[in-house]
Formats: sequence, structure tokens, C-alpha cells
Amino acid sequence: MHLKKIFIDAGIQTVLISEFVGRELNTQSTPQGYKGYAGYAGLELQKTPMGTRITIRTSRPGIVIGKKGSNVKALTQAVKNHFNIEVSTIDVEAIEVPELNAQIQAEKIAIAIEKGQNYRRATYSIVRRIMRSGARGVEIHISGKVTSQRARVQVFRAGIISKCGIPAIEGVDYGVAHLTQKSGVIGIRVKIMPDSYQMPDEVKILEGIFERKQEEKKKDEPDEYWEKSQKATEKPDEDALFDDTSAAKDTILKSAEEDEESKKPETTETPEGEKSA
Repeated sequence: MHLKKIFIDAGIQTVLISEFVGRELNTQSTPQGYKGYAGYAGLELQKTPMGTRITIRTSRPGIVIGKKGSNVKALTQAVKNHFNIEVSTIDVEAIEVPELNAQIQAEKIAIAIEKGQNYRRATYSIVRRIMRSGARGVEIHISGKVTSQRARVQVFRAGIISKCGIPAIEGVDYGVAHLTQKSGVIGIRVKIMPDSYQMPDEVKILEGIFERKQEEKKKDEPDEYWEKSQKATEKPDEDALFDDTSAAKDTILKSAEEDEESKKPETTETPEGEKSA
């Protein structure tokens, strides 16, 4: 088999398993009684010597695992029978911030519309919740016969979101959900860009790095230029400026004393009892 064909088949198998697991989780008995209760956000496949290891990402791991692991055991057996693969284990990974996961939010909008809530009210509520959770921007597309017999596309936007380039590929999370009603199928697409993603044109200036490096350099390796500058600022020694073998020091000091005496005012002495003119 060609190498390219192997990678294509692996990708198709991952998509089919992901859709199957999503349907199985949504069709299990739930106390809430509505679709998408488990907060399923996708899975990852990993080939190991013991078999295929599946990691399920969800916002509600307790419901996916079930009582004493009953739901996970049933799901493992269903995947084995349907795809004829050896599944070694199924791990459940909890999502820390479900509001920044596009797939979970798309499912929540579909659940709200299925329960009879107005699509505008449900969507605006999700948008506000996403922005409060620390998103840079969000964009939601709802297409289908939402309010009339004619299909159309309604777009909801907030914040800033990249449309092209590497930021659109790496920094934007994408989720899709479908909802079947009497009027037809409604499609929901959600794009979320978290604030933690750093854009290529953003530059962060860290303060105090230069001063900290200078202090470390002075401690480890003293700078000769810095030492020279310190010596230049010190008060020079009077004896170091002159040579003891020469009389330059005495000459300069003597001339300074004569200048000071010349600046003093002249006074005339008179004998006692006489007045000076």
C-alpha cells in the first residue's frame, strides 16, 4: 500500500471513531434528558504495542466514566465490535476551561435551540460567557431555517479573530454541531480565539533585564571600564600629584598663601592716644 494511502486511511478512521463515540455518548441514558450532556470535545488515537489507546476530551468526565466505570467499559466494547480494532484502554481528559472550547459551545447552542430557546438569546448568552472567560474573539454562524421557511445564515461576532495565516490555523479553535428539526437541519459553527495566543506582531518588552544582567556581570566578572570610572570619580590624593624630589609642591602652596595674604585689607597702626587721620 502506498504511504500516502496509509495516512489517509488513518485520518478517516479517526474521524469515524470520533463521530461514533460522540453518538454513543449522546444516546446514553441521562438524568437531564437532552442531547450532548457529556460535553464531548473530540478524541485522540495513539497506537501502542498493546493496542489502540483512545483519549476522550470532555468537560464532564464523571458522566463519561459512569458509575464504577460502567460507561467507559460499554464504550470500549462498542468501539471494538464496530471497528474491529483492539482497544487497550480509554482515558478521559477533563477540559479546564470549557468556555474556550469551540466544540463544546457549539453543542450547547444546539441543545438550547432543541429545548425551544430562541436562537438569538442562546447565542448571545454563549458569546458573553466566552468573552468573560478570556477570549480574544469569537464568531458563530447559524445556518438553516431558524425563524422562517427560508434558509439563511446568521452571524454573531465579538472581539477580534484571525481569518487567514498561521494565527487562523494555530490560534483559532473550530467546532461544528448539527441539529435536526421539523423544518430541516440547522448547522452551527463556532470559532474561538483565546487571549493566551500571542500574535506574530505583538512584542512584549520585559523590564529590568538589562539592570539585572549588569548586576550579575559586576558580581561575577568585574568590568575594567567600570573600575576605571570609579577611580576617576574618587578624590585624588594630594601627595600623589607631586614628586617628593622636586620643589613644585612647596612652590605652589607658597604662592597660594601669598595670594590669600594679598587679599586681606591693609591696616595702619597708630600710637596709643593718637587718632589716625
